Amino acid sequence: MSQENSKARHLRMPCCEALVTLKRSRLGTKFFAHKAVGDCKWAPETEEHLFLKRLAVEVARASGWAAETEVRGETPYGEFWKADVLAEKGNHKVAVEIQWSGQTVQETLRRQERYRASGVRGLWLLRQPGFPISKRIPAVCIGGNVDQGLTALLPRVEDMQARDRRYYDRWHQVLSMEEFLRAAFNGRLRFGMEPDQEATVRIRTGTMFCRSCGAETRIVVCLEMTVADKEFIVTIPGVGEYPQAVEMIRRYVSTHQGIGAIKHRFSRTQRRKYLSNGCAHCDSLVGQFYELDADWESEPLDTFRVRVADGWKEVIDSCGWLDTWYVCP
Repeated sequence: MSQENSKARHLRMPCCEALVTLKRSRLGTKFFAHKAVGDCKWAPETEEHLFLKRLAVEVARASGWAAETEVRGETPYGEFWKADVLAEKGNHKVAVEIQWSGQTVQETLRRQERYRASGVRGLWLLRQPGFPISKRIPAVCIGGNVDQGLTALLPRVEDMQARDRRYYDRWHQVLSMEEFLRAAFNGRLRFGMEPDQEATVRIRTGTMFCRSCGAETRIVVCLEMTVADKEFIVTIPGVGEYPQAVEMIRRYVSTHQGIGAIKHRFSRTQRRKYLSNGCAHCDSLVGQFYELDADWESEPLDTFRVRVADGWKEVIDSCGWLDTWYVCP
């Protein structure tokens, strides 16, 4: 191709119509460049950018997609776009965008909207952290380097006083970039929770002396919940608004001796009814504050698995869960 083009000169740069020459980066990636430096202000892509484009094409094709670089398109409203990599499979189209330099959130959203309007899903590989984590923008942060290996960093989202103030606590998944792209093209990149997502629930108990009758009683101190790679703690009063979860806890607790009934009781201190522990001997309410006096038992009373969809998603959300992107097995 290089020899043919040097004679025919039919290939030109799309940015300024300058003649092109074929080059190869130190990583072995072939690319076109300006044959001579002129007035064009176009900046050449970094070797990392070229490497990632080649990798995305190779992984997409290996996963059964047709893929090409630098594909142009147009929205129904006449807005033009150019995808670093466009992969197609049946009626599905995915544009892989590699953003090595900084880009504002507004610009990312604008470009993503152009793809959406064109019936194309956008997948973003961003070197700069701080991008919004939402279902609208499938995105990961690029980590590492080409010499030691580029990685895909999937951020963990935590609540920061208010649900709309999000920040990165740490990466909850770190994959090689090839592994991540393979997962994305094989449908294993997901957002939020799957309908069949399961959680592990451990019932933690403790002993204390009843403030009404003075007898020693056992209470449920809290529930320890593990969902994906996150752990939460919820107290009995905290689960009181979720009937399905309450009934399941009651069933497990009822099979053990010496634990007071879990039910709604009226608190004169709080002037309201709430789900509470009670004394196993006199059924007096064990107030939320006094639950802190319990001596935790070393082992959980019971451990079981639940489907998140069976009344537990709301409990998990109340503990501060915020949906994010993840790669499932």
